[in-house]
Amino acid sequence: MSRLINLGCGVADVYHRYHEIHGAMFGAASFRLLVDTLRGRRQNAYREYAQSLAGLRDELARQEPEMVALAEEGSEKATERAVQQALLGYLRALDQAIAALLLIFENLQLDEAAYRDAGLDGRSRFASDKLDYDHKLSELERLGTRLNRLFAGY
Repeated sequence: MSRLINLGCGVADVYHRYHEIHGAMFGAASFRLLVDTLRGRRQNAYREYAQSLAGLRDELARQEPEMVALAEEGSEKATERAVQQALLGYLRALDQAIAALLLIFENLQLDEAAYRDAGLDGRSRFASDKLDYDHKLSELERLGTRLNRLFAGY
């Protein structure tokens, strides 16, 4: 049981650090990027965020085998098995959301103007990637809500 809680705390820590970066790009904190733009540091900010996100993905990659091993050991309690499976699903959804945001930052870093330019269909690659990211974020939120309910009854 304590291993499961420790793994849950580790995933929650990764989520919180990811969420700070998400907020810097899309939340009220995005004004920081505006300040960086005025100072000519926007590319540096994109690079730093991308590096941080890559590091978070590495952390999740180290946690996943532990979680899979714990789930394979099995538990006598159905509630604990449900929490294990939900946490594993959440970890994977978090990794996908981080990967999608990382892709956005990498493309912004390479050539922001071309990435944001609308194509023949009227949509930019940024808009397309953002839509994909939003879908992944919705799935992450859905799984997070389920996980919170399971942990509350655990």
